[in-house]
Amino acid sequence: MATPEKPTKEQFLAAILKIERFSPAPRVLSKALALLRNPNAEIGDIVALIRTDAALAADIIRGSNSAFYGAGERISSLDLALQRIGFRESIRMLNHAVAHLAAGRNLGSYGIAAEDFWAESLFQGLLLEELAKATDAASPDDAHTVGLLRYIGRLAINQSIDDLGGGLFWDGAAPVAQWELDTVGFTQEQAGAILMKHWQFPDRTVQAIEWQRAPAQAPAANWLAEALEFAAAVLPAGSESAKFGEVLAATAPALPAHPFAQANQLGADRIAHVVELARNGLTAVNQHLYG
Repeated sequence: MATPEKPTKEQFLAAILKIERFSPAPRVLSKALALLRNPNAEIGDIVALIRTDAALAADIIRGSNSAFYGAGERISSLDLALQRIGFRESIRMLNHAVAHLAAGRNLGSYGIAAEDFWAESLFQGLLLEELAKATDAASPDDAHTVGLLRYIGRLAINQSIDDLGGGLFWDGAAPVAQWELDTVGFTQEQAGAILMKHWQFPDRTVQAIEWQRAPAQAPAANWLAEALEFAAAVLPAGSESAKFGEVLAATAPALPAHPFAQANQLGADRIAHVVELARNGLTAVNQHLYG
């Protein structure tokens, strides 16, 4: 029996652009972040937006009743849920809900379990947010989103492979970026940027995703891309959630010498504090919001 031909790059790209059928959640997030920058926006605007995605609305209601928000009397409506947690916190929770919905599946082609994909995405989002706060170099909200969605391209590539017949797996023999190029014709960073642009995220956010591994090659200076490169040095891609502690301990000695740390005056103690805040945030979200 003849071996089926591998799909072309164009076929993989077409499959990636259909990924929105999972949920319109990322596009909802893009619009919600725009509302955050609008001084005239109100809770009602966020409610109307989130209602366009039933799964997202259900996740927001469930979260508002969790211990993370000091749950009291149970709430069953989206309006009351968002009133309970407030406008700005609604955006933050929306960030988590979108990433959690996207990361709730195994990445079989990469050999990454859903719980590891989620933990890694969440840690990156929290770390980027803390770096933005520590340096005052970017909006913590924007940084949080970029970190949470930095590996959305892996999800896109994995799903496109499944949609086009499956059977393609990274075996670890080659660097993952090379495997992506050889297999589908583009990297997860490029796939992620395609999706973020399709979802109408700001250009700076799209470029941060695209140039996260090589910010110096970006067409314009992008602090978010530089922060993503540093965050990957803190917690390398593909780290198993059960081994976060030992991975973070192993990378810590080299971090103060990283160009990003030096450019942003981040010494060993400051880096350790930022990482600790991100780890504590990861634990709190997983225990009290998604536990």
